[in-house]
Amino acid sequence: MDDDGAMPGLTEVTIALRDLMQASRDLTGRLARDLGMPVTDVTAVGMLDAIGPLTVSALAAGLDIRTPSATALVDRLVAAGRAERRPHPEDGRSTVVHLTGPGREESWTAWEPVIRAMDAAAQGLPADQQAVVGRYLRDVAAAMHRHP
Repeated sequence: MDDDGAMPGLTEVTIALRDLMQASRDLTGRLARDLGMPVTDVTAVGMLDAIGPLTVSALAAGLDIRTPSATALVDRLVAAGRAERRPHPEDGRSTVVHLTGPGREESWTAWEPVIRAMDAAAQGLPADQQAVVGRYLRDVAAAMHRHP
């Protein structure tokens, strides 16, 4: 490993991606502080917004936390009006966690400025470069999903 923490032989693109991932973690932490929420709760709201309604066990799996911790997290989101539990449409013994309108709006208000800034950076690229970057990022996301 180099003095700056980089592994030898990595491309500039991989190093930039590593820096982007750190910037994302830092941003999530700042937004969590601004919203008065634990980072895991902010991540859960993001998952519910991106993926849609989830069972508590699916939310726990996605966050890599235990189900009792996810239950406590959902309790906090529900108490704050950010989410609600609804009966599972197919399993009457289970519930599904949905974002509320105010929960989605709060999340969008917090994330919109940076999402717009990222989109502006992408729009600054010619269409053929956008396609290359998009393909690369999808490939990286797939590789990350496959990693144990």
